[in-house]
Amino acid sequence: MLSAIQFKKHEFAEISLLPNPAIEADERENCALTVTPKFIGRPANKEETQWVARLRVELAKPGDGREAVYTGVVEVVGQFDLHPDLKKKDRINYACINGGALLYGAAREMVAMITSRSIHGLLELPSIDPNIFKPVATEQAKTDK
Repeated sequence: MLSAIQFKKHEFAEISLLPNPAIEADERENCALTVTPKFIGRPANKEETQWVARLRVELAKPGDGREAVYTGVVEVVGQFDLHPDLKKKDRINYACINGGALLYGAAREMVAMITSRSIHGLLELPSIDPNIFKPVATEQAKTDK
């Protein structure tokens, strides 16, 4: 094992991207998108070195009156292995923060690939700070006690 976390497998549970046909090509620059990632993860073994996680990324029209070129949802499920030498207290952070970032990257890549040939244009999800998944790790640590 070369790193503290290994991305073993990922599969998409749901992909739904709906273009807004009312938006013309020259109007796309004025559009916006609200991206809401929702992450859950659980250890798959007693040692907490194998994890299964699910990330649901919801894409919606923003509340400021602007339109979105696409709306929808992408949900990806992944499996991770954590290095057995990681301290037990660090495993939850690695699984949730890094696992969430890995799954978000997979979702981001899938959205870009699907929309890359669309007449409605390419949609690239914004980069995120993986620390947004830290509250999930904190909550997971509380429930494990």
